[in-house]
Order: sequence, then structure tokens, then C-alpha cells
Amino acid sequence: MQVQSYSFEELRATLLERLSEQGCTPITVTGYRYQCNSIFKWLKGNGYNYYSAKGGDAFLNDYYSKHGKNQYYSNLRTVVYRLNDILNNTWINLHTDRCKHFCLTDDFGEIVDRYCSRITNKGYAKGTIIFKRYAVSWFLDELVKLDCKTLSDLSPASISQACIKITYQGLWGEIRLFLRYLNDYEGVNSDYSTLVPHYRKPYVIPSVYSIEEIRRIEEIIDTSTLLGKRDYAMILLASRMGMRSGDIVKLKIKDVENRSSIDILQEKTRHMLHIPLIRDVKSAIDDYLSARPSVKSDFIFISVYSPHNPITTSSIRAALKKYIMLANVDTGKRKKGPHALRSSLASSMVNDGISYETVRKVLGHSSKSAIKHYARVDIERLRRYSLMPPLPTGKFFAFLNGEV
Repeated sequence: MQVQSYSFEELRATLLERLSEQGCTPITVTGYRYQCNSIFKWLKGNGYNYYSAKGGDAFLNDYYSKHGKNQYYSNLRTVVYRLNDILNNTWINLHTDRCKHFCLTDDFGEIVDRYCSRITNKGYAKGTIIFKRYAVSWFLDELVKLDCKTLSDLSPASISQACIKITYQGLWGEIRLFLRYLNDYEGVNSDYSTLVPHYRKPYVIPSVYSIEEIRRIEEIIDTSTLLGKRDYAMILLASRMGMRSGDIVKLKIKDVENRSSIDILQEKTRHMLHIPLIRDVKSAIDDYLSARPSVKSDFIFISVYSPHNPITTSSIRAALKKYIMLANVDTGKRKKGPHALRSSLASSMVNDGISYETVRKVLGHSSKSAIKHYARVDIERLRRYSLMPPLPTGKFFAFLNGEV
């Protein structure tokens, strides 16, 4: 296998370009850029003149020895795997980092191409199409391993066994759609989609902080410094207005200057968001802008050190985590990112009796199904409908009292 040779800059540019071609969002690409910078900075400081798989492993081992296995370590490991793929010329255009290699028959390969062409014509996003291709390719690859190499070989047994082999259960829904396509357009006489198991992703209770805890976090920020002024304004945008970190870092001066509301195109949903600019938040932003370095950047939030580049979402996460620790807030198993402040605001509004629809609009959700999410955090209202469980009797009573 021939290993390519790249400078740090060339390798980073190649990685980011391929991610963009793959349909990754600007936020994802920015995250990869930030993590690349961390890896390359360490390599340069430890005598590496260029990136290599050996150097990537050395970086990961060093990070693991200092910080252990956390989410950021997993992200860095993914970046290293991607960099190694570029070096070894083994990059696979899949919406995954599992780097699986599929061996399909010519017939199956043509069916996958036709399927992807059809969903492309329906207007699906590029990243979604890549994900669907990955799902059906894995499914067909498992069928080939079961000696099912054409559509005429399909059987309920082979389909069930193939689904069991697919450990990523979130793909089952895509496989179900693909089997309906085969029945409708590829001459398969039976609709085998009913054989695919249904999988519902376990619901995770959102991390929520109390009003008192959020107040302590906000008050611990030293707003006498430029860093504190910036961080305070960013965190208030999340805690008081529920803005996503991706939208906060994209805010421009014209979005808030001499205005009583914020009107932006949301980074995640691509829908317009209109929310009043709360007085405390506007005061915090104005205080920061009065001390902000005079640089030619339209973005509000920039690094405090030269060359004063626009910050990334990682900066907000790191800042919030720092202030949570300084405020001595016991997080337990709760998450410590800015999204927890969004969830806290939603929970607070719902518990104050504000309608779900109003909460949805304030937080900028485009889908009305998001209302179901708020109902789950409406603890006080749900408490009204709780039922007293009956007292145990019979064998269950005996079991609870230690009887066999």
C-alpha cells in the first residue's frame, strides 16, 4: 500500500475538502479543523515535521494518559483514523467512521446506484443519501455472505439473518424503506419490509439545571476582563434565550447592533429565527463590544488573542464547563455543554405554564413534533396524573419480604 506524503497544511485542507464533499455540515467541518489543529500542534511540539500514522497514535496515547477516555478523545481518534485513510489512500465516502468495506455483486451494486439515483431526484440532502447508501450496502453485503447474490435468492430467512448481523440498529429503518423500494420498482414480488425489526432509540432525559444553579454559573464569571465579558455574553445567549452554540458563534454585529430582536437563519434547521433581544443579554453584548478588539471581522465573538479569529462551538463548551466547575455545581451525570442550558430554559418555561407551542417557537424548532419533547420535561404537570401503585399482595408480597 502506497503511503501519500502531505504537509500538515495540505493534509488538513484535503481532509476538510473531502468532508465537505461528503455532505458534512459547516459545524462538523469546523470541529474537524479545530481537532486537526490540536493534533498538529502537538506533533510539531514533539519533533514531528509531518503527519504519520505513528505520530497520530503517539498523540492519542499522550492525550489518553493525561485525560483518559472521554468524548473529545473519541472525536480525536476519529480524526486520526480519517487522516490515516488519506495517507493510505483508503478513504471511503461513507457517512460513518467505521470504515467498513462492502463486497457487492454487480447486480446489487447497480441496484444500489438506481436506489440512490431515485432518492437523489426526490431532493434528499447529500449527507442523507450517503447514509442511505451505507445502510443498504451493509445489508446487501450481509446477504452476499449468506450466499444470497441476486434478488431472486431473497427469502424471509436470509433477510432476518442479515438484519441480525447489522449491529447498528439505527439502520433498520433505512433497510425497511429499501425493501419497499425493491417491491415497488425492482420486481420483488413480496414486501419483505415487515420482517425488519423495529428499533426505537432510547429516550435520554435531557440534562437540566435549576434556576439557582444557572444563576451561580452566571455570577461566577469575571466580567471585568475581556474574556469574561465575551464568555458572559455567550452564556447568556444560551441560558436566557436558548440559542444553539452554532448560531451563537455565527452571530454578526449587524444582528444585534441597534436592534430589539434577533433575526437569523439557523445553522441547524435552515429556518429563520425571530426572538426578542432580552435587556440583560443586550447589555452583556454591548459591554463586550465596547471592549472587543478592533478587527475587521463581522462576527461578534472572536478570540481574545491575536489574530482574533472567530471562535468555534468548542470555545463555548470549554468556557461553560470551566464556569460550572468554578461555581461548584454538582453536575452528577448531567451534561455540561451549552445544549443543557437550552434544555434548562425549555424546562423552566414549561414548568411556568408557558404553552409548548410558544416554547417551540422561542427555541427555533421547525417541527411541531418537538412539542412531545417538552411534554417529557414537564415534570410538575405530569405529577398531577401520577397514580398511587397498589400495595403488594400474594407471591409478590412474599418475594419482597425475602420468602422464596
